[in-house]
Amino acid sequence: MVLDMRLEPFELERMQSEWEHVIDINLTESGVEPLTISDLIPDKEAQKELIETKLAYSQTNGTMPLKEAISGMYQGADADNVLVTNGGAEANFLTIWNLLHEHDAKEIVVMLPNYMQIPGIIKGLNGVVSPFRLKIEKGEWIPDLEELKSAISKKTMAIAICNPNNPTGATFGPTYLKAIAEIAADAHLWVVSDEIYQGAELEGDSTPTMFDYYDKVIVTNSLSKAYGLPGLRLGWIMCSDKINVTDLWAYSDYTTICPTKLSDTLATIALQPKCRRKILERTSRIVKKHWSILREWLDERNEVFEYVAPRAASICFPRHNLNVSSLELTTRLLREKSLLIIPGEHFGMPMHLRIGFGYEEDHLNAGLSRLDEMIKILK
Repeated sequence: MVLDMRLEPFELERMQSEWEHVIDINLTESGVEPLTISDLIPDKEAQKELIETKLAYSQTNGTMPLKEAISGMYQGADADNVLVTNGGAEANFLTIWNLLHEHDAKEIVVMLPNYMQIPGIIKGLNGVVSPFRLKIEKGEWIPDLEELKSAISKKTMAIAICNPNNPTGATFGPTYLKAIAEIAADAHLWVVSDEIYQGAELEGDSTPTMFDYYDKVIVTNSLSKAYGLPGLRLGWIMCSDKINVTDLWAYSDYTTICPTKLSDTLATIALQPKCRRKILERTSRIVKKHWSILREWLDERNEVFEYVAPRAASICFPRHNLNVSSLELTTRLLREKSLLIIPGEHFGMPMHLRIGFGYEEDHLNAGLSRLDEMIKILK
């Protein structure tokens, strides 16, 4: 059987790939300023040990110390619930590929707006995307649960959510997770929960994981966003069904085979409780301080922007009322101001912008200054 895969352009990723290393200022990233290896391993002797690491193949599904560190973050889990992947992108790809290949039903209900990788993979593998949307209610983005119920059909086999959400920065707590779990259980569906921004909250406790609320759940996550370690390309799948984890492992044998040895080693260090706590405390300081900068900037331009404050992640998704599309606006910013911002069209939300604020303060302020120059031209 030939895999009939026709991928549509992944506009967000292509735009970033083409421009992020050639323009002056990039405000598209949704993570925080990356850590250095010396930040992660300040001890000189430990650094020397790392340098002596043999660059061999690593354990293909993740080494036992790394899987134990990951499973320790999920109640009732152990290493057999974990598959280590090359970034959250591979975790998402393997999950959707496995679900569509192993089940007769080919429809997945997807939360929108969202990072558009999962919808793209579904359509590329000849599946069907059935959307349910977030709506603004009392100043918050919340899931439209009635639309979710209506989106489910006899052909549906899973619900895909993103919590904390990209691009809105919204978080969904126990009330919504329980409701989604009940809807999924009634229809005997899987839930795929992308939780890559967990740990980057602007206030309160960490966003709860769907792993705690449902027994047919696949959670994807990585070190790229909340941990400031995107260059490690280290992600994972947490699945409540250990047999399914073994099945997913077989799929990874046909993609990247294994994580890199260095990524596995550094991730194991990063996810030890003391180091993990230190990393996430750093992230918390960055997102809180820099959100205050962006919030003040947006409030001073309330004749142009309206927004819902993010609850997690270093991204905001304001709506503008300028007399140009967001795509035209961001294209002009690229060419005239050497500034990269993601247009809402890449999330199916025209007249919105996704602005990242996890950068160094001077970088963020310089980018906002150039955006301000363009707004004055267009007003």
